[in-house]
Parts: sequence; C-alpha cells; structure tokens
Amino acid sequence: MQPHGEEDRSFGTLMSLATALRVQAARTVLFQSAVAQSVGLNATDFNCLSLLDLEGPMSPGRLAERVGLSRGGAITAVIDHLQKAGFVQRRPDPEDRRRVIVEAVPEAFAERVETVFVEYRAALGKLLSGLTEEQQQLLLEITTKGNEIFHTETLRLLTREPVKTAKVPAGS
Repeated sequence: MQPHGEEDRSFGTLMSLATALRVQAARTVLFQSAVAQSVGLNATDFNCLSLLDLEGPMSPGRLAERVGLSRGGAITAVIDHLQKAGFVQRRPDPEDRRRVIVEAVPEAFAERVETVFVEYRAALGKLLSGLTEEQQQLLLEITTKGNEIFHTETLRLLTREPVKTAKVPAGS
C-alpha cells in the first residue's frame, strides 16, 4: 500500500494529465480549424477531407455517418464544396453503379494541405527526437489507445439521445 502522500501526488498527477489532455483536445480543434481556413475550407469540410485521406474512399452516406452529418443535403453540400475546390472526386461504386464513392485527390491534398503542416511537423519532430526510443514507443501506444477511446466515445455519443437540459426561466 502506498503512503497517503504518494496517493495524493499520483491523484494530482492524474488530474493534471486529464487537464493537459483537455487543453490538447481544445487546441487540436482550434489548430484544425486554422488549417481548414488556410486552405479555404470550413471545419466540417476539412474533417470530411481528413477522413477521406486517412480512411480512404467511402460512400457519401458512410462519410456523413463518420462525421455526424445528416445523409442527403448536408453531406452533399460538403462533397460539392470539396469537389469544386479540387480536393475530392466522385466515381461510380464498382459494386453498385447507382451509388457513388467519394475519394480524396491525393495530389491536391499533398500540395495544399500537407504543406500547411511542415512547420508543425518540424517542431513536433524536434520535441520527439529528445525522447528515447522506449519513450517514443510508449507515447505512440498511449496515443493510439487514446485515439481508440476517442473513436469509441464519439460513436457512443452520436448514437444516444441528446441530454435534455432544463430551461431556465427568463429573468433568473
């Protein structure tokens, strides 16, 4: 059993880590928004483009599901905007020619998006190069498992009923 002081320090470290992870999540959202803006997209369009780049081609319905948009008008508007900007293309689904598949245009992504990340990657590379191989492996493992938790929790939140909030009477 740990002495009481060690438990307090451990709890304090865990709370500090939880706060640091919240800050990281918020700053990631803001950074992604700035990246989107720098390439002429809004955050939703950029999230869709990023998913297509990371996960590969998919149907508009699947893309809508992955980003939490409604099928139909909302996802069609996003795809239209991305296609007009030259970031994606539509092609017939080889398994059902009545459907389409949306895919990122790799050259456009590399030329217009990847270049925005050059300084970020250099700074991150400098930070990570100061770690040992074991530390880098641990960080990779924690990040990978954290990403899995984010994905699981995102799906859980998207499939549950919204929480009803109590209405506060006017003048309260």
